[in-house]
Amino acid sequence: MPQTYSIAARVLHWLTAIFVVTLIILGIWMTERAAANLWDALTNTLYGWHKLIGFLVLLLTAVRLIVKARSVRPAYPESVSPTTIKLAAAAHGALYLLLLVVPLLGWAGVSAYPALVTLGGYHLPAMPGIPKDQALAKQLFEIHGNLALVLAALAVAHLSAALHHLLIKKDNVFQRMWRLPKK
Repeated sequence: MPQTYSIAARVLHWLTAIFVVTLIILGIWMTERAAANLWDALTNTLYGWHKLIGFLVLLLTAVRLIVKARSVRPAYPESVSPTTIKLAAAAHGALYLLLLVVPLLGWAGVSAYPALVTLGGYHLPAMPGIPKDQALAKQLFEIHGNLALVLAALAVAHLSAALHHLLIKKDNVFQRMWRLPKK
């Protein structure tokens, strides 16, 4: 049984984490500018980056699920209770679900609006089956934003639990996703 996740799983995890933090910052910044009716090159660039990175998170999550299905997960230390393991599994399941649903809702929203341009004139493909309907887009964006906040809260809880294992319990749970291979 491995002591750490595979290098592929670790790289995908940390890339996803960086992208999600970036998306939250971009999402708040761009929506505040839009709410203030500041539609300029900066606002358009923020939206472009948000759409591009959001689509990347969707693709990375699909790859992560494939890697997860093909990998052996390192065992938890014996000191970790079965209840904690079940809570961790539920939290991870919710994170994966939101990492799929939140970008899918964003993609559906930009398809319905339509606002598929990201950066440099590059267009995302429209989501199949989504009609062009700005009222629908508004609803999708509202759900997308609310679930993104749930994702952010769950990510903070996940990080808090990881830091608790690293700094308080010192039980090597954190190192399963962090430890670099020994030379």
